Amino acid sequence: MLGRILVFLGGLLVVALFAALLAPLFVDWTDFRKDFESQASRILGKKVSVHGEVKARLLPFPSVTLYDVTVGTDKDGEPLVHVARFSMNAELAPLLSGEARIFDMRVEEPKARIRLLADGTLDWLRGSSAEIPARTVVLEKVQVVGGEIEFIDEQTGRTRKFTGIDADMSARSLAGPWSVDGKASLDGEAGRFFLSSLQPEVGAEAISLKLRLQPDARPFDIELDGDLSLQEGRPAYRGHFQAVWKGTGPDKGAAKTPAPRAKGDFELTNERIAVKSYRFELGEAADPYVVTGEAKLDTGAHPEFLLTAEGQQVDVNRLANESAKGKTGRNAAGSVRDRLDLLIAMASEIPIPNLPGKATLRLPAIVAGDTVLRDVTLDVRPDGRGWNVERAVVVLPGRTQVEAKGRLLLGTEPSFNGDLLVASTQPSGLSTWISGGVEPTIRQLKSMGFSAAVNLTPQIQRFEKLELAIGPALLNGRLERQSLDKAAPNLSIDLTGNEMDLDAARAVAGLIVGEGGDQALLAEKIATRLKVGQLTGYGMAARDVETVFTYDGASLVVDRLNVGDLAGAALKASGTVKGPLTKPSGKAQVALSSDDPGPFLALISGRLPAHPLAVRLVKSAAWFSQSNLTASLVFGDAAGGGMAVKIAGTSNGSRIAVDYGVDDLAKISGDAKFNLSAMLENPQALVLLGQAGLDPLPIDGGDSGRLQFSVNGAGNAPADATLTFAAGRTTLSARGKIALAAAGFPKGSGTVRLDSPDLEPYLMMTGIVVPQGGTGLPARLGAQLAFAEGKAEISAIDAEAAGNRISGALSIDWNGAVPMVGGDIALDSIDLTWLAEGVLGPITDAATDVLTVSPLPPPRDDLEFNLAVKARSFSPGAFGSISDFSAKLKGAGGQLTLEDAAGQWLGGTMSGRLMIANTDGNGFYQGRIALRQAELSLVEDALGAGADGAVLQGKFDLDLVAEATGQSVADLLKATNGSGTVKVPALDVRRLDSELLAKLLPEADAIQGDVTGEKVAGLVGSLFGGASSVFADVEVPFNISDGMLRVAALALANETAKLDGTARVDLGSRQMEAEIRIAYVAGDEALAGAEPAVRLKFSGDVGAQGRQIDVSDMTNFLSLRAFERERRRVETLQSNVLEKQRLRREAALYSHRVEERARAAEAERARLAEEARLKAEAETRAREEADRKAAADKAAREATNDALGTETPAEVTETPSTSDSMPQAPQMPVPPAQGVTRGGSLPPVPLRFDGLPGVN
Repeated sequence: MLGRILVFLGGLLVVALFAALLAPLFVDWTDFRKDFESQASRILGKKVSVHGEVKARLLPFPSVTLYDVTVGTDKDGEPLVHVARFSMNAELAPLLSGEARIFDMRVEEPKARIRLLADGTLDWLRGSSAEIPARTVVLEKVQVVGGEIEFIDEQTGRTRKFTGIDADMSARSLAGPWSVDGKASLDGEAGRFFLSSLQPEVGAEAISLKLRLQPDARPFDIELDGDLSLQEGRPAYRGHFQAVWKGTGPDKGAAKTPAPRAKGDFELTNERIAVKSYRFELGEAADPYVVTGEAKLDTGAHPEFLLTAEGQQVDVNRLANESAKGKTGRNAAGSVRDRLDLLIAMASEIPIPNLPGKATLRLPAIVAGDTVLRDVTLDVRPDGRGWNVERAVVVLPGRTQVEAKGRLLLGTEPSFNGDLLVASTQPSGLSTWISGGVEPTIRQLKSMGFSAAVNLTPQIQRFEKLELAIGPALLNGRLERQSLDKAAPNLSIDLTGNEMDLDAARAVAGLIVGEGGDQALLAEKIATRLKVGQLTGYGMAARDVETVFTYDGASLVVDRLNVGDLAGAALKASGTVKGPLTKPSGKAQVALSSDDPGPFLALISGRLPAHPLAVRLVKSAAWFSQSNLTASLVFGDAAGGGMAVKIAGTSNGSRIAVDYGVDDLAKISGDAKFNLSAMLENPQALVLLGQAGLDPLPIDGGDSGRLQFSVNGAGNAPADATLTFAAGRTTLSARGKIALAAAGFPKGSGTVRLDSPDLEPYLMMTGIVVPQGGTGLPARLGAQLAFAEGKAEISAIDAEAAGNRISGALSIDWNGAVPMVGGDIALDSIDLTWLAEGVLGPITDAATDVLTVSPLPPPRDDLEFNLAVKARSFSPGAFGSISDFSAKLKGAGGQLTLEDAAGQWLGGTMSGRLMIANTDGNGFYQGRIALRQAELSLVEDALGAGADGAVLQGKFDLDLVAEATGQSVADLLKATNGSGTVKVPALDVRRLDSELLAKLLPEADAIQGDVTGEKVAGLVGSLFGGASSVFADVEVPFNISDGMLRVAALALANETAKLDGTARVDLGSRQMEAEIRIAYVAGDEALAGAEPAVRLKFSGDVGAQGRQIDVSDMTNFLSLRAFERERRRVETLQSNVLEKQRLRREAALYSHRVEERARAAEAERARLAEEARLKAEAETRAREEADRKAAADKAAREATNDALGTETPAEVTETPSTSDSMPQAPQMPVPPAQGVTRGGSLPPVPLRFDGLPGVN
C-alpha cells in the first residue's frame, strides 16, 4: 500500500515536471492535457485523467498545478485516487540535467481507495506495472492536506477510513529514504504519526520502515520498527515495538517514576496482529512490576483473540464467585443490582469488629476474576451492624470512578444512606463488565455518571439532589422508587435539563435493572414530569419538550405533551388510553403546525411500514408548507370497537378535510372494513397537483381547483376508488379498483376521462413541454387503464388533441431507469417539426421565422418510447405532406428515430429512416430516403410554381442520404453533408423549345443591319418557350457539402439540342445559382468556329428564382452566318464584273484585229505602188535626212544616256506613218529595273476583310 502511494505521487510529479518543461512549446492545451494523461497513465500503470484546469510554467522555475486529477477506476466505478489540487515547484538546472529536484510540492484533498480482495491481496498491486525513474527524483518538501484513504476489506466486509490526513514528507529519491510527519484519524480516532524508511537495495523484497503512532484518545504512544514486504501479493509488517503509557508529570520535588511501558516482537498482516512475546513493566526500572505473555488478534473472516499474561498481581478470586462463572470466565451477574447484591453478600461475610477503630486499605490494583479494581482506597470504621464509610474510592472497569461516603448497614436488610458519586469516562467498558455486552448507544457515550444524596434499601431507592449526566445530557431533579410488599412498585420522576437521550437512558436503566428492564418498568406505576431542551430517542430529536403523564399499568393519561420542534413541526397533544394493548380504547387530540413539514413527514414515514404512498407524500412535502392541522381521534369502545379520525385545517393555501374510519380496530391489519375520503380546495390548481404527488413546475394556470378522492374497501382486497380533479373547465375523473397493499402498489384498473379547452398549461406544470406550444391545446380523452408491477396498459384510446384524433393502445413501464412507453397509435396528422422540437428545442425563431441559431437545450433523458405509428398525413416540413404514413417511432436519451418509414409522397412511394439526436447540446441527424415514381410537377408546385404552372413533367426516382452535426438547428442545416441521385426516364421540359434554331434562322436572316445581342435576345425570347422538349434516361447525381447542394455535371440531350450545366442551392438560405447551356444541332448550317447555343442563368430563392438568357454564343453564330452570306454575295458580284470586262476586252480585240488586217492590206498595196514612184526620190532624200537626223539623234541620245547612266540604244529606223497605220497606245516610261511586264491580262484583286476576325 505504501509503495503504491509513493509510486502515485512520484509518477504524477515526473509527468508534471516534464509537462511544465514542455508546456510553453504548445499552444493547444487540449492536446497538452491528453498527452499528460497518456504519459501519466503509462508511467503509473493506471488510467490518469485531469478533469479540471491545468496550469504550467517554465520560468523562473518549472511549476505545474493540476486540478481534479483521478487515477484508475475501482470496480464500482469510483476512482482509485482523486486529487482536488496538485501543485509543485522544481529547480530548473537539475531538471535540464535529468534530475527532478522538487523543492515545494502540495497535494490537496487526495482521496485513495484501497481494496483488499477476498484472497488477501491488494487491488492496487494488480494490473499494469508502473515505470518510474525512482532514483532521479528528489523531494525536498511535500505537503499533503486533507487526505483520505478508504480501506475496503472484502475478507471481513469492514471498511476503515483514514481521514484528515495532513503530512509533511521528504525523500532523497522516490526509492527512499522517506521521512513523513503528519496527523490523521482512523475511523474518527485522531492522532499523529511519524514515518521513516530506508532506500531498499536493488532486488530487495522488503522496505525497512520505522513508524511512531501517538493516538490522541489513547493513553500510550507506540513505536514500530521492522520490514514492510509483500508475500504473494499480501502485505506484511514484521519487527519490534515499544509502547509507553502517557501520564502527567510528577509533582514538583517528587521522584520521577517511569511510565508503564511495553515492548516485544510483532507481526502485522491483514489477517492477524500477532505479538509473540511482550514485556509490560510498571514502576521503577530497577524493580518493576512485570507482566509478560503473548497476544494474538485474528481479524480475518473468523475473528478471535488470545491473551496470556504472567506477572505480579493481587488476586482475590474468592470475590469473583467462582461457582457462578460462565463458560468464558465472566461473572454471571448481569446488572448493577446483581453486582451490588454480590458485593454486599461478600461484604456481609467479613466480620465486623466490635471495637472502635479505623481500617485503611490502599491497593494499586486488585484482580478478582474478570474484574480489575484499581486505585482502591477505603477508609472505614466499624458501626454496629455495619460500617461508617469515611471514604471509599475505587476505579472500576470502564475508567469508572466510584466515591461513596455514608453509613452502610449489613445483615438481613442491608442499606446505605449517604452521598454517592459514579463517573465513567469509558461507559462501554463499564457496560461490558456489568452485563457482558455493550449497547450501541452506550458505545457512543464518552462519559456518564451521577451524584446524589441517596437512601438505598430493598424497598425504597431515593435519589435527592440528583445530578445525572449521560453523555452531553445534564439533568437535575429527583427520582424515587418504592416497592412495598404486595403492591406494584411506584416510580416517580421529576427531571429538568438541557437534553435527554431516551435510547441512552433506556440502556443505562437496563444496566441498573438488568434484562427485561422495559417490561419491569411497564409493570410499575409511573408518574413523570419532564422538561428538557432537547429529547432524542429512537432516531428522533425533539426540542423544547415538556410533558406530564401518568401510567398505572391499565391506563395512560397524557395531561400535556408540548413539542416545540420535532423535525420542523410543532405539536400539542393530550389524550387517554385505557384497556389492554390488544383492545385499547380512548381518545386523543393533536394539533400540528409547520412551515416546512418535509422533515417531519420523512421522519414519520421512516417509522411506518414502507409504502410507496408514504414515499410520494414525503417527496411532495414542499407543497404542504405553512400547514396548520388539527386531528381528533376516537377509538375502541367510544367508536363502536373501531376507529374514527377527522383531520381539518389548511396547508399551502389549501383547505383540507379528511375522514377515515375502520369498523373493527382489532382487525385493522386484517379484513376490517375501512373508508377514506378527502377533499382539497385551493385558489391555485397548481398547488393541488403538487399535493397530489405530481411535482409540477411553478407555472400558474390561473384557475382555482378542487381535488376529491374516496377509497372504500376491506382488508387487502382491491378497494373501490374514485378521483376527480376540476380546474376551470378542465376536468379529470377516474373510477375503478385499486389494491392498497404496499407490495406491488399501485395495482388496479378502471376508466379515465379528460376534457379540457386548453390542456397545455397543465402539461407544462407536470414537466411535459409540448413542441410548438403557446397557442392552446384543446383536448379530450377516454381510455381504459390497468396498472400493476410498475406497468400501465392504456387501451381503447379515443382522444383528440387540437383537432387531431388519436386512437390505439399504449403501455408504460416505470421499472427501468426512466419510463418506457410502447404501443400502437393512429393519428390524423404528424408534423416532423413537432417531433424534432422534442429533441432539438425550437426549430425556428418565433420573431423571424427562420431557423434558430440559439444553442441546443440540454437533452431530456426522462423518457423512452418505442411506438408503431400510423398517420393519415405526415408533414416533413417541405414538399407537401406524406399520406398513409407509417413508421416505428423510437426515442431514448435525447435521441429520436423514425425507422421503416413509408408512405405516399409527391405522387410516388417513399421509404426511409431518420435519426435525430442531442448529446449534451451537440446535435446530430442522419437520414436516408428513397422515393419512387414521384411526379416532378408536384415538386415544382411545392417549391412555388408560377402562374404558368410547372416547367418539369415526368416521373422520377430519388435516392438520398444525409447527415450533420451542430450546436444549433441552423448549424445542423449548414453542416449537412450527403449525396443522392435523381433518375427521370422521360423528362418533359415545358417552355423549352429544343428546335429553336430551325425557327430562329429565318427570323435572323430578316434582320436589317448588324446582328446585335439585343436583336438576337428579342428573337430568342419570343421563340424560346414556344414548345416543350423531351429528354430520355436522365440521371442527375448531386452531393451536399456543408449545407450546400451541388449538381456538378448536368447533361441532357435529344436529337435537336444538348443541355449541360451546373447548379448549387444553399439549403439554409434557399438561395440558388444555376447555369445551363443549350447547344442546338445546326446540321447543314454548322459553321466552323461558332456554335448555336444559349445560356440560362438562374439565381434567387428556390421558389421564386430569376432567369437570365445569355445569347452571346447564338449572336456570334448568327453574326458569322450573316457575314458568310454577305461574303458570298460580294464574291458573286465581283465575278460578274470581271466577266463582263473580259467579254468587252475580247470583243474590242476581235474588232481591232479585223480593222487592223484591212488597214494592213491597204497599206501594203499603197506602199507597193508608191514605193516604185518614190523609190529613187526617197532614197536620195532619205539618205540626206538620215544623216542629218542621225547626227541630231546621236547627240540627243548621248545627252540622255549621260543623264540616265545607260548605254546608248541602238539606232531605230523610224517608219514614216501613214493614214492607214494605227497609233500605238502611249506607254509610261518605266525603268527596266522596275520589272514591269507589259501586255497580257491582270490577275484578280484579292479580297480581304481584316476587320472581321475569322473571315479571311
